[in-house]
Amino acid sequence: MKAKKKTGLFSKRFMNSRITSANTQKSEMWLGYFAGPCLLYMVYYSVAGTYLTQFYTDVLGIAGTFLALMPVFSKILDAITNIIMGRIIDKTRTSQGKARPWIFLSGFLIAITGCLLFMVPKASYQVQLVWIIISYNLFFALAFTIYNMSHSLMVPLSTRNTKQRDGLAMMQSFGMNMIPGFLVTIILPIMIQKFGVGTGAQDTWIRMMSTISILAIPATLLEYYFTKERVTEEAINDSGENRTEVVPMSKQIKACFTDRYWLLIMGFIVIYNIYNILQTNSMLYFCNWVLSNSVDGGTGLQVLVNAIGQAPLGLGIVILWPLVHKFGKRRVAQVGFLASAAGSLLILTNTGSFTLVMVGLVIKSFGALPTYCMMAQLAEALDHIEWVNKFRADGFSASVYAIIITVTAGIGQSIILSGIHAFGYIAPASTADVINQPPAMQTFFAWCFAGIPMIGFLLGSLIMKFYDVEDKVPQMTADINARRKAEAEARGEVYYTPEEKAAMEQEQLDRQAEEKRIEELKAKCAKKGLDFKTEEAKYQAKLAARRAKEEAKVAKKNRKK
Repeated sequence: MKAKKKTGLFSKRFMNSRITSANTQKSEMWLGYFAGPCLLYMVYYSVAGTYLTQFYTDVLGIAGTFLALMPVFSKILDAITNIIMGRIIDKTRTSQGKARPWIFLSGFLIAITGCLLFMVPKASYQVQLVWIIISYNLFFALAFTIYNMSHSLMVPLSTRNTKQRDGLAMMQSFGMNMIPGFLVTIILPIMIQKFGVGTGAQDTWIRMMSTISILAIPATLLEYYFTKERVTEEAINDSGENRTEVVPMSKQIKACFTDRYWLLIMGFIVIYNIYNILQTNSMLYFCNWVLSNSVDGGTGLQVLVNAIGQAPLGLGIVILWPLVHKFGKRRVAQVGFLASAAGSLLILTNTGSFTLVMVGLVIKSFGALPTYCMMAQLAEALDHIEWVNKFRADGFSASVYAIIITVTAGIGQSIILSGIHAFGYIAPASTADVINQPPAMQTFFAWCFAGIPMIGFLLGSLIMKFYDVEDKVPQMTADINARRKAEAEARGEVYYTPEEKAAMEQEQLDRQAEEKRIEELKAKCAKKGLDFKTEEAKYQAKLAARRAKEEAKVAKKNRKK
């Protein structure tokens, strides 16, 4: 049965995406997939990542069993909301897609709940614990779940063009990881020092983190307005009706858990998030108590460590793009992850040596560049499921992805807090305190920062050895397009593949550009008294020479192959 055309907020003209092209656009790449996620994840890393644990332990003085266990138990609720949200996304039918509307909503929720995390009342210990439980779950189990699930589907739903999708995935990952991590770990420590955010300045923490949390609103608006769900739109006819049937969750589960590529990429996502959270959450402690022995010293070192360690990631787009298209995502990832493991091992050999730590960080950062392709690889796994089963499993996959993100975040925080409790962490009374943490505590921070990531990179390289779905993408895309075309023709409708739509659009753009060029040349000739036919002949001769040169280059390249 056909779904009815929906009306409401997202049917209004002002809610339309600013992206209309069948091809991905520069504005889409830079604003929707880079700037938007960059701002949002800066909020996430600041508010709920790097500094939330420090706020709980050093400002509120809450530690021990509660903080070790609370994140894990809260993920039970989180898992439930992820499953519910996945189903909701699957059933969402709007002219703006099924994922983008939830991105729009999530920004406001993240801004509000991010503020609540730090507005812990100055009341009894029991009241504070209740507030922490409620605010923590509102942020992770509700607000961030809605964003993360819808956001995770944008690359798979953006386009079927592999090259364009790779570009969007890399830009998205670059925006999510490198820039936010750089800003949070370098700029925020400077702000903390400047504004006096110390072990007892809760009011200052609230002001700073509330200001940061509000950035979630413009971040999600950018991602909403400058993205487009082209894959979703394939099922929408000219009247706005979406023919996609809601696939039962049981069928999606079976399809996913019987698809080896889906299992492999989800396995890698689990590994990646665990070691990434551990190294992120342990960064501050590693700098404070392994490379240094005080909060102030650690802050300075943290800035320097991140400046050197994150700098190679800035070259990620430039380096990774040509490598991926020459050797493939899987092969580049295999080699890169092995290099990252080697860099991590170098750090572990002497964690007290600033030079070795810096060299190891640079190597690790370069090797980790292929993680920018992770969402593109997930998209290929979802395409493979559609190819085999004749339906997509976006909703369930988004649920699993979000559960992985949130559960691993809880596991990571729990591991850090459990280690702090088990190995005798000495909390500073002020930023001026000089403390020699127990050797076991220092070893724990070092392994969270470099040891576990090393193991993760080795496992990631092994997984990539078997993740050869990339080689099947051309055949999968052709078969899916042929299937959709046959279905459309059976209904008496005309169906254009994404490639055909893009070609038609490019043809129109080329025609318009040519018409404009001729108009401008005629105006120039009329103004300067030149002969139009003569000038046009000169232009065509130059154009022919340029084309011949390009064809010669292509021929030379093909002969080398």
